[in-house]
Amino acid sequence: MRHTDEAPAVAEALGLLREKGERVTAARRAVLQVLDDAREHLCAEDIAERVDVAEPGVHRATVYRSLQSLTELGIVAHTHVPGSATIYHLRHSEASRHNHAHLQCTTCERFFDVPTDWLAPLGDRLRQDLGFELDSQHAALLGTCAECHKAASEARNEG
Repeated sequence: MRHTDEAPAVAEALGLLREKGERVTAARRAVLQVLDDAREHLCAEDIAERVDVAEPGVHRATVYRSLQSLTELGIVAHTHVPGSATIYHLRHSEASRHNHAHLQCTTCERFFDVPTDWLAPLGDRLRQDLGFELDSQHAALLGTCAECHKAASEARNEG
């Protein structure tokens, strides 16, 4: 039964679980809700802490297992972050507010979200030339942000 306060992306994700013959548990529902509510990037520890507030009876290990199974089912995506914990978010969907890829500055380590369609030309080129399917949510693209690039240029000019 659908909870009336479920966000559209959570309802869609729960529907996918049911379609796949999977159980909708309090832990899975809470994980999905935490991910949908998040305005920042969350690692498994962050998610477990927020689930503990929302559903105090859900054990931390259950949250980790839920994240793993939701990822394996393709409902949750994870992004590997060099030198840091993996972050999680809902997979791309019509209802999800979180359709983005990640950039990370290697100098200041800040994250930047970019629309996934910005990477579509790259994905098309990789598919056409190499037969390679890009998963733009799986890893952060590394580079230097504008602020750090400017600071480095100014430092070179002063030296």
